[in-house]
Amino acid sequence: MSEPSGRVVAELGRPETPEETADRKARDRALRRSRQNWRNLVASLAACVGVVILIVLLVPRGGAITQPNIDVRAAATQYGDTAGQPLLAPKVPAGWKSNAAELRGNGDQASWYVGYVIDGTGYAGLTEGLPGDSGLIAATLDGASPTGTTKIGGLPWRVYDRRDLSADAAGNVAYGLATKIGSVVVAVYGTASATELRALAAAVAEDAAGRGLHGAGSLP
Repeated sequence: MSEPSGRVVAELGRPETPEETADRKARDRALRRSRQNWRNLVASLAACVGVVILIVLLVPRGGAITQPNIDVRAAATQYGDTAGQPLLAPKVPAGWKSNAAELRGNGDQASWYVGYVIDGTGYAGLTEGLPGDSGLIAATLDGASPTGTTKIGGLPWRVYDRRDLSADAAGNVAYGLATKIGSVVVAVYGTASATELRALAAAVAEDAAGRGLHGAGSLP
């Protein structure tokens, strides 16, 4: 039997057969393609990173995104006729930014809502019931049960303290206060501290007196 005439392969100690030569060349081609694919991938990633860096460098950037600050007093004046009663717009500290001031709902749960972001982190809400509202406290305070009473700004308030609950369970009503001025139900609540929410309640009481929400205060 004649020996294979191909090149001598050290691992085999003999010339490789045509079949072995074909297999070797196929493996070499596959290896080259694999290496080429990796080079292409790395090149593509480098190009993408370069484009992103270029965009970051070229796109003009202003200062940090700021929290919108709605003029609550102007909104209260604007919507007052539609509401059919004076709408609360309490004076709050400079670090409080209002991100909402609007009429909400209709029928038996119509209300005036003002939302505040405090120093960029805390949240406080103010809800004032409109004529004909019922069940507003339960809906606004997420079904919270009262935990006590207090007096703030000359008005009696029910306290809804859920700070012992987890953040998920308490939601946006970790602490709340509710009162009734004549026939108008008012609630303040949020994730802000109890001190901040009590300060909001005091500002509400002061603003209510100045806006003509007359009537004896009572517990809702």
